[in-house]
Amino acid sequence: MFVGKYEVRLDSKHRVIVPQRLRESRTEGSPVWSDFFLTLGAEGCLFVYTPEGWEGMMDAMGATKPMADESLRTLQRLVAANAVRSECDAQGRIVLPAELRVHAGLKRDVIWIGAVGRAEIWDRERWRTYQTKHIAQLGEKFDIVSRAGFALPGSGNHGRDDSDER
Repeated sequence: MFVGKYEVRLDSKHRVIVPQRLRESRTEGSPVWSDFFLTLGAEGCLFVYTPEGWEGMMDAMGATKPMADESLRTLQRLVAANAVRSECDAQGRIVLPAELRVHAGLKRDVIWIGAVGRAEIWDRERWRTYQTKHIAQLGEKFDIVSRAGFALPGSGNHGRDDSDER
């Protein structure tokens, strides 16, 4: 599980450190992750997955269903075609390829965001703008997710419709 925010800098060789907290497995005794998949992310960021997370995401995207509808085929193509596997160097850094840096508008100051099943890499200013815009709608987002049937801690709605109570 990926959580937290970590500000780092992109160096002159287009490397960025992977914060130690994001490389640590939450499973006791598991090795530290040093291998990641990076690809285009939504809202102008990069999505970062562990190899296991990448496999799960590919399965969820229908990797075994090549005749899916056009939107899914487009998503499959863009995400898979722009994916790179990157391994941390001895200092815990990974190289960010030019196409991915351009997509995310990465210059020098970047921020890693934990996004539960993946990490994201954002340009620091782009993240601040995104967060400022969306944090005001946080309650509304919780409500939408809750109505869709997802139980959120403390929401009192454990995937049930209120009409289920008698």
